[in-house]
Amino acid sequence: MRRFKDRVVVITGAGSGIGRATARAFADAGAIVHVVDIDGGRVAEVVAELGVGGHETYGHVVDCRDPDAVEGLAAKTYERHARCDVLVNNAGVGYSAAVHEMRLADWKWVLDVNLYGVIHGIQSFVPRMIDQGGDAHIVNTASILGLMGLPTMSAYCASKHAVVGLSDALSAELAPYRIDVTAICPGIIATDIVSAARTGESMSAAKANMMGVYRRLSIAPERVARDILRAVRARQPVATTFGSSYPLLLLRKVAPRIFHSVTSFAHMRLASRGAP
Repeated sequence: MRRFKDRVVVITGAGSGIGRATARAFADAGAIVHVVDIDGGRVAEVVAELGVGGHETYGHVVDCRDPDAVEGLAAKTYERHARCDVLVNNAGVGYSAAVHEMRLADWKWVLDVNLYGVIHGIQSFVPRMIDQGGDAHIVNTASILGLMGLPTMSAYCASKHAVVGLSDALSAELAPYRIDVTAICPGIIATDIVSAARTGESMSAAKANMMGVYRRLSIAPERVARDILRAVRARQPVATTFGSSYPLLLLRKVAPRIFHSVTSFAHMRLASRGAP
């Protein structure tokens, strides 16, 4: 898919961060953008922002944990356009807690948004994309933590590893239907995911330190948006925006025991600095 003019693009989690930057990037490339988010105020802001530039934009307030709501989103999109050219399953949440402090409800919350939000998008849009004759692309937002693990991030890592595996499988399965699939794996990105993240009791005091690390090392979400558009044009199965977090992933690959020692030590330092 080399050109985006008049292509129909649906982006979940588009009220802020990577989703908002991606909506802007596709709109600037001439696409018809559907802005989807659970926060109605943010949806209105993004639609108004893009509308000032004369872009054709539609807003939807949808909780991606709700399969019926996502099905309704797909039905409205196809009723209006009879197609969806690019689906970006981007909605996600952050969560950090020691695994022994977690409740099943915590696991469910993270997986419902980060994994089942993607599954619901696939379930509702893929059959319609096949019926439209393909020529479509699905982008699933994973993370560098879909390629490695960090202490206190077990639920988040589990969700993002699942998104990477799911995307890899779908890339092969949907190729005969001319539907491409990309897992986008960003590193540390300047969004509000850390400030909005839930934490367990032992990590709540360290949250300010974690936010400081993110501020120092983060990449602008516009860089991720650029890489998403590039990946769709190039039909890449995996796209990355690692930045300063790349050495950590490299260490994980070449020296996993050292990687685990380093991340364990860093975790203890963060937690101790945040302790009262």
